[in-house]
Order: sequence, then C-alpha cells, then structure tokens
Amino acid sequence: MQSESKRDTIVVIGGANLEYIIKSDRPIEYGGKNSVEIEELYGGSGVNYTLRLLHAGARVYPILLAGDDHAGNQIRDAILSASAADDPDICAFIESPDFFVPHAVTPRSTIIIEGSRRTILTQDRNRHNRFRSHLPRRIDRTEGVGSLIIGHIHSDKPGHNEHAEDLSTIFAIERFRDQAALIYANFGASQIAHGYDFWRAYLPAIDILQLNINEIKRLFAEEGQSPSLEKIVSMLRDLDISAIITLDKFGAIGILRGHHETLFMARPVDLGARFVDSTGAGDAFCAGMVSALHGKAHITPDDFKEAMNLARSWAVYACMSYGGANRCPDTETIAAFHESISREHEVLLYSGERIRDIFSLIDITMELHES
Repeated sequence: MQSESKRDTIVVIGGANLEYIIKSDRPIEYGGKNSVEIEELYGGSGVNYTLRLLHAGARVYPILLAGDDHAGNQIRDAILSASAADDPDICAFIESPDFFVPHAVTPRSTIIIEGSRRTILTQDRNRHNRFRSHLPRRIDRTEGVGSLIIGHIHSDKPGHNEHAEDLSTIFAIERFRDQAALIYANFGASQIAHGYDFWRAYLPAIDILQLNINEIKRLFAEEGQSPSLEKIVSMLRDLDISAIITLDKFGAIGILRGHHETLFMARPVDLGARFVDSTGAGDAFCAGMVSALHGKAHITPDDFKEAMNLARSWAVYACMSYGGANRCPDTETIAAFHESISREHEVLLYSGERIRDIFSLIDITMELHES
C-alpha cells in the first residue's frame, strides 16, 4: 500500500460530453419560431469534476468516455489547458493517445434552459461497452492515488453488460479499494437503473455516495414505490457508508459513517439575481467534497462538516454561469467566494427527534416542489 505522503493525486472516472446550451428567457413555443441564445460548452460528470479540480490546483488523472473526434479533442485541449504546465506526469497522461477510448464517439447533449426550467437531451451513439476494456491500461498508468471519483458512466446501463464484472463502476471500485484512501461515487441514471438489490453488495466498498433526492429515491425504490427519506437513511446506515443527498435549491444533507446519529445539513444560499443555471451544481458539490477530504483514510465529524461547507460554496458558485464546467474558479477565487458566504450559512448538525422532523419536512417539500 502506498504511503500517505505519496497520495497526492485524484483519479476521475466518468462521462465527457459536448454540450449545446439553448437559453430562452421565456417558455419555448414548440412548433413555432423562437429567438434564443446558443452556447457550446463542455460537460459530462468526468469533465465537470476534472476541470473544477484542476482549476483549483488539484492533481487529476481523468479517465473519460471520450472518442478521438472533434468533440473529444476539444475536451482534451480544455483539460490540458487547465493542467499545471510544470506537472509533466499529468500532462503526459492527458496528451497520451490512450486518452481516447478506441472506436468510441464522444456523446453530445443539448440543454434547453427556459427561465428556471431545464430540459436535457442526450445523444450517445456508442452501442458497445468499449470503456470497460479501456479502463485497465489507463488505471495502470496512475500512481500516488489518494482519491477516486466515479461519476456517471453511460456504458454501465442495464442490458449493456452480461455480468456484474463487466461494469466499469465495479471494476474501478475493486481496483482502488485497497489503493485510494477515499472512494467517492456520484452515480448517474445508467448505474441507478440497476437498483438497490444489485448495488447492495458493492456499496459498502465505497466511502461516500452522493445522489440528489430524486436519484436516491429511484435507487432505493421497492416494488416501484419510493421510500421515505427516513427509510433511505436507515438503509444507508445498514450499509455503513457515508452519504450526501443534494436537495437542489434547498441545500444538502449528509450522514457520516460511524456517526449516523448525527445529520449534517448544508442550508441553501439565495443568489438572487446572480443565479443563472444549476446545471452541474451537484458535480461541483462532489468536486468540492473531494477537494476537502482528499486522501483522508479517516474522516472526523469536523472534517465532514467543513467539507460540506466548502462543497456548498463550489456548488453555489457553479450556479452563476451556464453549463457544468464553465468559468471554473481558481484557488483564490473560490476561497474568497467561500469566505463571503460561509459565515452566514454554517452547516448545521441535528440529532434525535429533530432528524425525523427534518426528513418528513423534506419529503413533503419535495413532493410539493415536483407537483
């Protein structure tokens, strides 16, 4: 096992998309002609984590589902541009021809923003799971890994793989279980679709699972019925893992392994007129958590609280621009922004009966919000 002092690198495994952002300040008139703004950006969970962490000064090995095409080359150039020029190992990893998945096509997404509403349309022309066979040789080139982030891996969808070991997510967890001090998973729709019964055997091997409230209700659904938040947290406690549940504009809650009697709650921050788009805010929260907890083999309640406090600042900052990884702040910028909002929005800790009341309130609020 590598020494703590050498665990200075983060491995990111996830998606890479070219994103077309269509912006309208009023509802789209479908079937009619609309005047909109269109912007081309980069996105996908892996790209979002990678660019935010690199801009904040972290060392990152990105392993992404990107093809050697126009979109894939644009994404690689953006990542290389964000990397420190004096870090030859990271630059060589990104510049390598192996950065691209052989015969893969970089997916594209169109995000339609109508005021506060978002509609996401995705196109993935990859019909075969080429990412899984690509992973081993890329992972073999990594070293000094202190943290692993697993994001949405499109090729892990049900029906795409015959056996559990064919899933890139499971392969990555098993490869890094004894290498990385921290394994952080932020699943997407393809992984969630397998359901809780499938993942129950593998989730205990990760340290922190992050999902938004709707995603976690889908993952833990029983016979098509979404369980209450109290039931979900009880199941997470049985798995003995830490978890973050993001609540969109209502903040986030967290539970920490070994301290499940305490609920950590990151209160929302109202940006007012500065709010632009929440696309990628959850990915920014994930990157912020890992930046704070990177390489920690043991996480204390104080560590977890401060990480959530910082992660909220990363997520809120992301809401001030369009796209998942647009205008990523550098270390000084995010530190100043964090200082400006954290004093009035400290992460709160709850215990006992108050937790049950909070769960009930969140369930009711989310039901009203959806309706």
